[in-house]
Amino acid sequence: MENRDISDLLIPEFEWAAPELKLYEDDDQITLNLAGAISYHGLVSIGGLVLGFRLIQRAIELTSGDIPVQRDGISIYTAFRGRGAQDAFEYTCRAIRDHRYCCDISLHHPAVQSGLRGQYLFTIRVNDQSLTLTPAEGYPPASFFTADRKSRESAEDALNWRNEKISFANALLRMSPEQCIRAL
Repeated sequence: MENRDISDLLIPEFEWAAPELKLYEDDDQITLNLAGAISYHGLVSIGGLVLGFRLIQRAIELTSGDIPVQRDGISIYTAFRGRGAQDAFEYTCRAIRDHRYCCDISLHHPAVQSGLRGQYLFTIRVNDQSLTLTPAEGYPPASFFTADRKSRESAEDALNWRNEKISFANALLRMSPEQCIRAL
């Protein structure tokens, strides 16, 4: 398994739930997809990338209904500083470039899981509505955090961490946004 390309370890695209996201850039509707997000970011923080994409999808589902969402009408305030999620936010809504992204690792919510890069706590504003989101219970699993903590101890531990990120991404790819993201 060590010699396989990491992308070969992701489930096939035809198994991905809700792989697209439609937004507007002025009057033009654009379609963004998970494959494009992966091309944009790469695979190093694949779990966080898919999580960030799912967060934006879920925020739009919960706030906009049939109202068109402008790409620049989305902003993110979070306690989680993972690079994959940051790239998902940049890819989908250009939030970092346009200064509509703020990370404050001191934020805390008692119902939210903490990782080594901050709590999985996300307040997303869409169409003048704000909501607080986090992954569904059990995501990421405890093994994900254990592997992250041990990842620098040995080559085997680094490989285990990579596999945990892939496993987390695959779980999120199989689920719809409403299955993997919960509102607080």
